[in-house]
Amino acid sequence: MSKVLHNYNSDLLKGTGLIQETLLLLDIYEPGISKKDLIEGVIQSNVLVKSHKNRIKDIIKHVFYRRFFTHGESAVIALKKLRAAHIPLETLSQLFLVYTCRRNLILFDFITEVYQKLAQQNESILPQDAATLFIEESLRSGHMEQAWAESTKKKIAQHIHACLIDFKLIDKQKNILPLYLSDAAANFLAHEMHFNNCSDEAIVNAEEWRLFGYTRYDIIKHLERLSFQGHYIFQNSGDIIKIAWVYHNMNEFTDAIGQ
Repeated sequence: MSKVLHNYNSDLLKGTGLIQETLLLLDIYEPGISKKDLIEGVIQSNVLVKSHKNRIKDIIKHVFYRRFFTHGESAVIALKKLRAAHIPLETLSQLFLVYTCRRNLILFDFITEVYQKLAQQNESILPQDAATLFIEESLRSGHMEQAWAESTKKKIAQHIHACLIDFKLIDKQKNILPLYLSDAAANFLAHEMHFNNCSDEAIVNAEEWRLFGYTRYDIIKHLERLSFQGHYIFQNSGDIIKIAWVYHNMNEFTDAIGQ
């Protein structure tokens, strides 16, 4: 992911973590289905209970598609296979967090610049006004193309907090919770980056790892350890990283880890 300044959006207003909703949409999604047909199918099936038609359209158009269709439907198909293989919810939630942050850079920056800093300093509680202060500083620093209304800033701050709760970075009392990158999530992300034409060096330098408090050294050690599972061969000769990939596409990889 390439972090771009002056590109914060207000997409979080359309949905926070929406973990259960995403799981249900993965269940109902079929390869090749159109957005229109998916919306109609979700409305008819009532899979998103308590959601009215306009809300269903918002979730699918402005959350599900924007987060998971950056490279076509490949991510959704891969996640759907993990879901069917009963991969732990913790792993799926961590992957959903990454996809959410890729689309919502304000959440990515808040987690990496505020939350992780507090966590690494062994702080126990996220300050009540942390998100509000972060938004204000972002405005002053020119990280937004235009100012937001006070009501928008307040709602975005609330939605940032809600996302942290949804993804279990904090609890409802804003206590900071430990966040550990699962082996399956690390493996999935590394393969996804590879099949999206990232070089081996770009993979270990990817911004996404920072969401979990990882440095380059941390992810190298994690991927090095994971290589003993046999899904790839990891070679580290100091400054040069070389990965020998076993699978030819994401479909082969998800089949293998889903067994």
